[in-house]
Amino acid sequence: MNRRGIIAGLPLAAAPGASFAQSPAPASRQHGAILPEGAVADGASHPLSERFRTLAAARAVFPHATALTDEIDWCALQGAVNRADAQGGGAVHVPNGGRAYVLNRGLVVNPNKVTMRGDGCLLDFRRLPRGGRGIWFKADGAPQYGHEKHVFEGFELFGPGSGEGDRHGVYFATDTEALSSRVQMRDCVVRDFYNALLFGNRAYFCTFSHCSFYHCYFVLNAPYNLQDAGENVSFNQCALFNSYCLIANMAGFGLRFIACSLDYAQRVVWDNNGQIDFMGCHIEISPPTEPPFHNGTGRMDFQGGFFLINGPQPPRVPGLFAFNGETEIHMVGLRGWNWRTTTGRLISGPGKIIWYGGTPIETAPPGMGHT
Repeated sequence: MNRRGIIAGLPLAAAPGASFAQSPAPASRQHGAILPEGAVADGASHPLSERFRTLAAARAVFPHATALTDEIDWCALQGAVNRADAQGGGAVHVPNGGRAYVLNRGLVVNPNKVTMRGDGCLLDFRRLPRGGRGIWFKADGAPQYGHEKHVFEGFELFGPGSGEGDRHGVYFATDTEALSSRVQMRDCVVRDFYNALLFGNRAYFCTFSHCSFYHCYFVLNAPYNLQDAGENVSFNQCALFNSYCLIANMAGFGLRFIACSLDYAQRVVWDNNGQIDFMGCHIEISPPTEPPFHNGTGRMDFQGGFFLINGPQPPRVPGLFAFNGETEIHMVGLRGWNWRTTTGRLISGPGKIIWYGGTPIETAPPGMGHT
């Protein structure tokens, strides 16, 4: 691992092809924040073709528009983000009127310059095209450090479904040397994507607080061979649940989960090649059909917390913790219930579980079997 608009801003009653000013109006603001001018936000699809006869006319108001099929809500939100970025940084406020903003394309946000606050509003990405990312945090023009003041908070991102294998909720990546996609994400929900959180090059020091991630295939996916990525990615009081795999750590990230709930997944961790710390977490799953924890070349530490397998069904896996090599899992103060396997052992593969003060264990400690 390498270290290092007010909604009424445009006239809704305008006939198709009506002419607009040839440059955007001055940005509207609320408490100093930029608003998504012209957004409809009624939960329905509104392509640019409803208001504009030609793409040139649409670009006079939304210079970033690419086609008349672009959703007006996407144009309004991306336009507000672009204005904040262009002025050297700032905040975008996305009002919550009780209905969704419909977006057919992803938003590109510079996390080093732009804060976004959503008041709990829903961003509907069910029309996201193949290969799309709901939010792409892409750094540009700011140093690696010193921009912790910018946050992304108060949004619910709703995707096209976990079976859509190339559509992702939030993507963190930049390919520019000496920049980083560092993000503070708070009070958000990401659901119904293939990857809720997909990491790329130069993504590190990302923090997630009071967020929920569910109905995805992977919640956190850190693929192999990333550059300068993975230092100090942390989750505080978050919920990761009802997905196939919660954590895929092939890239070898340093991950920390503090007071989180990780529930109802077939795999909790897959191919961990880094360091994962579970501190005071609640982990609850149904009887697994494959080992819920898989360690590659990395290490996992459990400090306090509770891990249980729900229900009285008979065990269906030879081990709860699978190892590719001679790596270790350390458990201190962890409580559990129903740790049963078809072999009676916790381990499959050559690794070790170190319990409390350095004692290796291969079977469930007293009190953790099904009674």
